[in-house]
Amino acid sequence: MDAMLNLDIYGLKVRINFASGKEKGEVAGLLRLFLRDENGEADVSLDFKKTVTRQEIARHLFPFLAERGIWAIHSGGFHYKGGHLTVGPSNCGKSTFSYMAMKHGLSLLSDDIALVRDAASGIEILPFYSAIYLRHEVIFPDSGLFRPVALTSLLLPRFGNGSLRVSKVEKRIDLLRQVVPQFLWSYDGKEQEKQRRFLEKMCDYPAFEVYWNDRMFDDHRLFRNVLDEIVQG
Repeated sequence: MDAMLNLDIYGLKVRINFASGKEKGEVAGLLRLFLRDENGEADVSLDFKKTVTRQEIARHLFPFLAERGIWAIHSGGFHYKGGHLTVGPSNCGKSTFSYMAMKHGLSLLSDDIALVRDAASGIEILPFYSAIYLRHEVIFPDSGLFRPVALTSLLLPRFGNGSLRVSKVEKRIDLLRQVVPQFLWSYDGKEQEKQRRFLEKMCDYPAFEVYWNDRMFDDHRLFRNVLDEIVQG
């Protein structure tokens, strides 16, 4: 190994060894929020073996973060009078919502994977990746846009050709059914029980299905209108 990265991910000190400077640069761009220069002691040392994409480094890091009570969820997110977590499967609109938030000058959390943990203020959302993956391009917003925040609501994007509207999720069981598959579960039974209790707590927060279409992407004012409707409950 002739290249390495030193990271501090919310108190977890990580050293990643690479076979080439190119691979180091790719991962550094994705995890640039956590780069540190010093070569001190590391809690975790990993060898990066690229197989498909640089995002795969994440699955090696999540178990160590989970030991510290920090879990990963397939979600995007941004700030708007609180923290909003956009949860859902691929291609539902998580990246688009993060992009819209950036265009409005809002602080960001994620476009695809966010970290969550219990905190004194409630559930805290922590940024992880520092890129937005749109259909035809990758955008690297200014690092200063990414900030942790306390959770205010869960958003469930629904892309379609119908009208733009917001619908509050009234039944908690319906919310659980949609959020559970997006949570990155541990293989350990005791850890899963902790995660289950955490997820139950998360689903006590207000949640909204947001039905959107291409008009919102073309007319940024519509995105702000949606946010105002969500904040008003």
